[in-house]
Amino acid sequence: MAAADVLPIEPEDVPVILRDVRQADIDEIVEGLGVSLEMELLEGIIGSLNARKIVVDGQIVAVFGDAVHSVLGSIGVPWLISTIHVERNARAFLKVCKPEVQGMLTRHRHLMNYVDARNTSAIRWLKWLGFEFGEAIPYGPKRLPFYPFTLNREE
Repeated sequence: MAAADVLPIEPEDVPVILRDVRQADIDEIVEGLGVSLEMELLEGIIGSLNARKIVVDGQIVAVFGDAVHSVLGSIGVPWLISTIHVERNARAFLKVCKPEVQGMLTRHRHLMNYVDARNTSAIRWLKWLGFEFGEAIPYGPKRLPFYPFTLNREE
């Protein structure tokens, strides 16, 4: 099994990532949030404390980061955009996820965001990582159902 490397995102990665984004992530961002995929990706990279890419066998399987929602409340917003290469490299991908989330919890006391209720694989993955879910709420310009999810640092 190939190992996953967690590396800084380079400007030349952006077109490759955009070309390979999973359809469920496109649906969530473009349809659910009503923004362009490129804009969301660039804002995520620029606005994060620790934007990184997960690479297996030279393929980018996902990009992620944690943006600051509230400095006073120590609230971070974790995000991840996966590519079509994630399923074929699921084991290597999963191996690096929990340590990265723990890293986020060293920078923020609370993590929170929303996930499209249709994105079942992302929901299953977030639950595996230990995030807790609230009731689905109408979110974004189309008021599609999104679940709020949170994870708190163990004190």
